Amino acid sequence: MTDEIVPRTLARLRRTDPAAARRAERALGELLGATLAAEERGEAGLADLTQHGLQAYLWYQLPNGPEPQLTAAALQSFFDLAEMHRYAAVAGSTQTKEVLRTYEEQGSTAGMRAAARAMDASGVLPPDLPELEWGELMGPVEADAYQRIAVTLELALATGELRPGSRGWRMTQQRLARHQLTMPRPEGTLLDRVRAERLATWADIGGTQRRALADTILPDLLVEPTPPRDVAERISPIQWLLELAAGRPGDDPGVPLTVTGNLARRVVLEASERFAWWDPRDRPPRSESDIWQLSELRAILHRAGAVRRSGRRLLLGTRGRAVLGDSLAQWTMAMSLLIDESEFEAAAQEAALLLLLRSNGMVEERELVTEVAGVLADSGWRETGDGSPPDDLDVTRAVWDLLRRCRLWALVDEGRGPGFSTRLRLSEAGVRAAHLALRLLALRPRLDSP
Repeated sequence: MTDEIVPRTLARLRRTDPAAARRAERALGELLGATLAAEERGEAGLADLTQHGLQAYLWYQLPNGPEPQLTAAALQSFFDLAEMHRYAAVAGSTQTKEVLRTYEEQGSTAGMRAAARAMDASGVLPPDLPELEWGELMGPVEADAYQRIAVTLELALATGELRPGSRGWRMTQQRLARHQLTMPRPEGTLLDRVRAERLATWADIGGTQRRALADTILPDLLVEPTPPRDVAERISPIQWLLELAAGRPGDDPGVPLTVTGNLARRVVLEASERFAWWDPRDRPPRSESDIWQLSELRAILHRAGAVRRSGRRLLLGTRGRAVLGDSLAQWTMAMSLLIDESEFEAAAQEAALLLLLRSNGMVEERELVTEVAGVLADSGWRETGDGSPPDDLDVTRAVWDLLRRCRLWALVDEGRGPGFSTRLRLSEAGVRAAHLALRLLALRPRLDSP
């Protein structure tokens, strides 16, 4: 098929339904990103149209224009005349009618939800995979990979290899997407190229100080760092709590909780003895609140979705089942949560790790906080109230939360400085952990601003 079919088909449609031809011409101009003016007809790129692109137009863009139902019908007529019957079926589908009706009757928010459901059910939406979750904002490399996979899924639909709604179709969809992402290519796999683009984008944001720090560390983030040799022992508290949540032989599943929601005292006592988390010898710990490591461990696993509370028990969550017994997966999970998700805390903790990686020896904790504040100020962070840059007080809690997690996993070496100040540096395992945490942060999907 060539682009010359557009003016010919519009002319045929105009003979029988001039109004539909006008609507179809206007819609094609929007859909193909070009105005079909008389002198430009035949150059709109109809051959590049995909089912994903058509659905995105019909279900997200078209509802904002005039007479969307009539325009969809006009496109259906156009595609039928052009013998593009699969696309005609999409334009005239019950799904399209229901999505447009939802926009009209229930508003934009409900309409967009209906559109998202329809897009997901269609089969041509590239799925998120454990190795790559698509971003709302994409660089050109990621956008190209996304489009390639959408085309692959469309071809699988056309040949019958992919049948949305049938048993196992999601796994087929993921297999096809993964094959495209990891297929060897002269310029590298799509997955490697997307990751490289995300890493480069991460290194290039922020102020001068932050970019200089990130640029120094970037070569160490290009490949996933190997875990420390004692990784299983280092994160054994995760395996211990997950085993309790799963249920030991002879025990019911779930970690028992008190009426107030704390871990039962026998669990606290076991943790204190197993991991040497309790220093005072005159009395045993009374509750979870006596052992900060235990509270932090529980909070991390909650945040990861590895455990969940149900009544007076702490049960194994979906992610907990996935990593149970897998020390490498547990290590990656823990390091993915070394940095908080909230924007300011993440920026401060990222800067702290970058500064610790750059340092050649012990640094005073107070000086680290001051340096982090300087990096944030240089990157444009300001107080919402008076517009002043963040000070040490603003930054201290975020840095302290990071160091608390580092101490839980024994990632820092510590000592005392003048005036009983705390001095620290990343241990050998801490360097590996920092590289992994920063790499995972850099590879996260980019989200649109709220």
